[in-house]
Amino acid sequence: MTEKDPLEEVKQAAQEEAKSQVEEQAPEVETETEIEMEAESDFLAQWKERHQAYLASQKETESEKEGEKSTAVAPSRPLEATQKEKGEKRKDFDSIHIFQRSESKREAVPTPISRKLLLQASPIIATALIGILLAVYFISPLSKEKKIEVVGNQLLDWETVLAYSKISEKDYALTTLLQTKNIEANIKNSSNIVKSDKITFQFPNRFTIRVEEFMEVGYLKEADNYRLVLSSGDISETVITNEALPERYTSINLVDKALVKELALQLAPIDADILSNIKSIELTPSKVTADLLTMSMYDGNTLLLPLSEIDIKLPYYSNIAKQLSVPSIVDMEVGAFSYAK
Repeated sequence: MTEKDPLEEVKQAAQEEAKSQVEEQAPEVETETEIEMEAESDFLAQWKERHQAYLASQKETESEKEGEKSTAVAPSRPLEATQKEKGEKRKDFDSIHIFQRSESKREAVPTPISRKLLLQASPIIATALIGILLAVYFISPLSKEKKIEVVGNQLLDWETVLAYSKISEKDYALTTLLQTKNIEANIKNSSNIVKSDKITFQFPNRFTIRVEEFMEVGYLKEADNYRLVLSSGDISETVITNEALPERYTSINLVDKALVKELALQLAPIDADILSNIKSIELTPSKVTADLLTMSMYDGNTLLLPLSEIDIKLPYYSNIAKQLSVPSIVDMEVGAFSYAK
């Protein structure tokens, strides 16, 4: 038999001892691994239960919010689920914020107004503008300040026409404009001298009263005063003194008012040059002609003719007068002839 080396025996003994120790420790490692696996399975089971409870509570909370809008206390949730929910809420908030910014940008872009809408809104816009202009006008001093001009008046002065109109200084210009028809009637009815009148307005406050008067045919003598006889046949209501008479006028010396009216109507169509040449008219009836008139002319001649034939015979006087070299009497009672005074 061979002898073993002592050194090899020591090595072999050490290896066997180490192998035996490893075999003894192996069951302990397996036992610890099993314990750890069992602990992990218990934790997962608890987590699943809590997660299911959380989901159930979430469903109950959502149903309660939709039906009764009441709040409920949710059960405690795991840290991971809470962080996950916060992350989802953050994402939702960011998406809402981005959507709101996009919507605000979209709203900031002006949309063009269609022509149809403008046409439909034009009456409202026009009414609003008129209302604003009227408000500004009534506030301004121009609303009561009026500039009144009278034109066409020969027999009536400006103050008299204005008095007839009954326009007050306190009246608004707009009120005066709206009352033009009444003002025209006031002037027409206040004097028989006025044949017609018309009021025109020019913005902002200028009024023009255009007056048409009846023609003057003479002055009727009444005692020491006179009244104007008009082409309408009317006698003016205004008394005129001798001092107020014009430098050249026709004096009518008739008593019968009916004859005065007939005379005025006969003289109305006569040329103004002939009328202005008549100095006075008197009634001088003859055996043949009851309405025979004697007219004294400013040119020195005397004219005899019937009142009822004035409009027919008087227009010939101008041609006859041109042929007279000396002051003469022109007799038109029957026919027409003349002879020196």
